[in-house]
Amino acid sequence: MNARTHQLLSGFLVSSALLGASIAHGQSISANIDIPSLDRWNYPFASTPGAETAAPCFAALRQTGFDDRDAQFLIGFDTSQVIPAGYGDNRYQITSLTLSVFVSTDLRFEYDPSFDSVATSYDLADPDYIADSDLGKPVEVFPVAYRNGYTDHTFAESSPYSPFPSFPPREGVRNAFPALLDANGVATDVSRNVRQKFEAQSIGIGTSSLLQPGELVPAGTELTFSINLSQSQIREHFANGLNAGKVRFMVSGLHPTSGGPGGGTGSAAYPTFFTKENALSPFNGFSPRLQVEVSAFPGADFNADGGVDGSDVEAFFLAWEAGEEIADFNMDGGVEGGDIEAFFTTWENG
Repeated sequence: MNARTHQLLSGFLVSSALLGASIAHGQSISANIDIPSLDRWNYPFASTPGAETAAPCFAALRQTGFDDRDAQFLIGFDTSQVIPAGYGDNRYQITSLTLSVFVSTDLRFEYDPSFDSVATSYDLADPDYIADSDLGKPVEVFPVAYRNGYTDHTFAESSPYSPFPSFPPREGVRNAFPALLDANGVATDVSRNVRQKFEAQSIGIGTSSLLQPGELVPAGTELTFSINLSQSQIREHFANGLNAGKVRFMVSGLHPTSGGPGGGTGSAAYPTFFTKENALSPFNGFSPRLQVEVSAFPGADFNADGGVDGSDVEAFFLAWEAGEEIADFNMDGGVEGGDIEAFFTTWENG
């Protein structure tokens, strides 16, 4: 610790001896974002992927050249306007993430709020096939990962689906894909998990308190995904997103196509969702939305002005002396002397 830091610390410790510790749990933030910054129909033949008024989600099972999860819905939110960004990946403790989407077609697919094994989507003649015990397929949500150098910051509504032309169709080439994250955060594309025969446990299944399993889903139904944060790699993934100010989701399902775009003839028995571009969305509140409950703990740039300097020390100690939640710098649930040491260790390192 340098002399200047020691001087600052000594002065504040004298005054702090008169203060008692107060229990705190970080800067608690409850945020609602009603319109996404990005929603894109992630489908190889979408000519205007970010300007579509609806996003169908369907499967192309056992069709050469097509991913099993053929049509997907990419949804992104810029969170920095409601949750401070740049604190550091490890300084966001997420209590809950809740994504909502709204069905745009009427009575087209059965409501299924439960997990279905991938084996229920195998060919009937496959010895590993398992009969589905209920009607329909769940609507699922996954983290988003990228290939070919794209990131949350560079992949936009108008970015290319893949490096290749749409024809001839190719499997496993989409630049943004629904991901299964291992314990180290390494992403596996789940777009072809039926033909590759592996389970793809989503981080949420769309549910509605107004429906019973097996019911046909009416237009305007809100499907809510309570994101499963039980795995550390999922918590870290979304904490990284909050630190960067961008959170992304991929909605997907294994509803086999029987009609509609890319699905041949007959009834389109798969879900389709309102996008923010739909004319009805702003009037009826049908745009995808996000609810976040998080505790955020600032880093060395305590006042978030873009620099680490003496003003951060002043800001920290004003919060610390007031016993504010945000001053729980070591994130142990209390505002006390340990936070001073933790703050200065980080502050000195810039």
